Amino acid sequence: MQKHGAMLSALWILLLHVSPLGSMKLSLFKIPMGSPEVGDIRLAGAKTHSQGRVEVYLHGEWGTVCHNGWDLPDAQVACRQLHFKGAVSAVAGGTFGEGSGQIWLDRTKCVGTENSLSNCSYNGWGIRDCTHKQDAGVICVAGTSDNYVDHTLDLSEDLGQLFDSEEGCDFLIHGQTYTGLERYVGDMVNTTVCAHRMILSRFPGFNASTDVDQISINLTQMCRPHLPSLIRYVYTRRLEVTMTTAECFHQLASRFGMRRLMEDAGRLFTKLLPEDHSFLTQVSFYENSVGAGDRVLQENCLQYMAWNFQKLSTSKAWSSVSAELLQALLSRSDLVVPGETFVLAALEDWVSQVNRTTSVEQQALLARVRFPMIPAKELFEVRFTSALYSAHQTLYQEKLLKGFEAHSLPFGTLKNSSTFQRNDQDYQARIYTGPPWSVTFNQSVETVRRQINNQYNRQGRYPQYNYPQYDYTQVPRTSQTQSTPVHISALFADKMVDWQLNLFKKQSDCSNRGVRCDSLPAARMSMSTSNFQYQGSIRYSNRLLLSCQGRFIFHIMDFKGTFAYVPTGENVTYPCADEEYIYTFVVRPEYI
Repeated sequence: MQKHGAMLSALWILLLHVSPLGSMKLSLFKIPMGSPEVGDIRLAGAKTHSQGRVEVYLHGEWGTVCHNGWDLPDAQVACRQLHFKGAVSAVAGGTFGEGSGQIWLDRTKCVGTENSLSNCSYNGWGIRDCTHKQDAGVICVAGTSDNYVDHTLDLSEDLGQLFDSEEGCDFLIHGQTYTGLERYVGDMVNTTVCAHRMILSRFPGFNASTDVDQISINLTQMCRPHLPSLIRYVYTRRLEVTMTTAECFHQLASRFGMRRLMEDAGRLFTKLLPEDHSFLTQVSFYENSVGAGDRVLQENCLQYMAWNFQKLSTSKAWSSVSAELLQALLSRSDLVVPGETFVLAALEDWVSQVNRTTSVEQQALLARVRFPMIPAKELFEVRFTSALYSAHQTLYQEKLLKGFEAHSLPFGTLKNSSTFQRNDQDYQARIYTGPPWSVTFNQSVETVRRQINNQYNRQGRYPQYNYPQYDYTQVPRTSQTQSTPVHISALFADKMVDWQLNLFKKQSDCSNRGVRCDSLPAARMSMSTSNFQYQGSIRYSNRLLLSCQGRFIFHIMDFKGTFAYVPTGENVTYPCADEEYIYTFVVRPEYI
């Protein structure tokens, strides 16, 4: 018997169903009462109770589900968990609005018979490769009656057989490839698919709802053989996409308005991004994603180039970067660079290489440089060293004044000024890896030597940076104490904060430090300075960077409290084949 005063966590109801023929059936339903339990789900963002954005409860917080891999079997499980008959459809991200907070599940893969979403396969709690723009939803069958039959999972196979048979097909799609001069018909190779107008009309790109009974499209020789598979997908919603076919399916899906397929194929491009050290592929994928309207691929390309901006700015592709792409990169706070002076120098170098930018474009790009984040000494030297100063003197003077004010006035005073704008990114740090803001673990002496020599070799190009001499015998391994100023502002130049940095690869590493690690590898970053005096005005959004043998950054994590748990295998943002990770701890002070 429950103790007096305790709250019921759930109410169990036993219902007796009597059919018209007199048969009886007992059903047991669980109705949550009070606080939700781990793994409970709910629907949000819709006016009716049987549809909406799927949200999952964990660690006292409701979070969303990413639509990567989200399909009808997943929706069936979600709807049955909510005691509906079943699912009408699995809804792509954004249909029911964007959620907030955590994204708890990604790449769910349900068979369709599970009792709850948490019993399905997925990446792991909180491990995701998406934003709230991809929050998944469902449309459930309204009502909770048991008198229904659900064979919807067989529909895909039946429609596939209808396509294969071509029975009753009434619409022709000609895929044409020209193998020689286009004006000669004899040089054209054609693949024709016979389909059903009614089924194709779901996608306006086929023009199947008009009076025409056929269309012709020009395809590359590589993509033409995949046209039948794409049309079959319209019937079955199933398609095997590989690394070699992803680009074709992305182009075809964009051509016919299949947004969900286009985005899923675009995600496979993510695995290709680290393979091109010239960055020509990344720049090309980005431009194609903009033209196709694929926001997912666009973000994946932008994110990779932002995380690896230092290598991008010295690559073959740097001069081919458009002003629009560069402006998008400079607007990001996840730009990984040694410091803000590096951003300004890289921009100046881009302008000198491109030679086709207008004065308006240059000013728009310079406006994205965060002058308050440039150290005071380097800020003083800008007017003497910047190649663009004379051409944009008025803008530079405004930005320099803003920077010097940030180094000489308390942030509270700046906020009260008439010129201050709320959410001004100029006062927000990027991910700065220059000293003293970062410490790198798990590097060999030779790796450190190579990286530092490469930095010195570029000094002629970036004269503002004077990299310190390194003691190569003191390469950090798994534990270190680091001191940093409280903030980048010169007001805090002599006010230091100490950090204890730990990398745990074995459970014994955790127990030796007297801490509990939920998974391994794990990183801990804790402030060891006692009596920190700026809790009401400064906070820290520290980051852990994962680099693949120093060749490229493939994953960035924020610290939850003092810990960051390192994903492995397919759970990382971009693949690192050998899984030889290099860990960089970054301190990121922010004004509150």
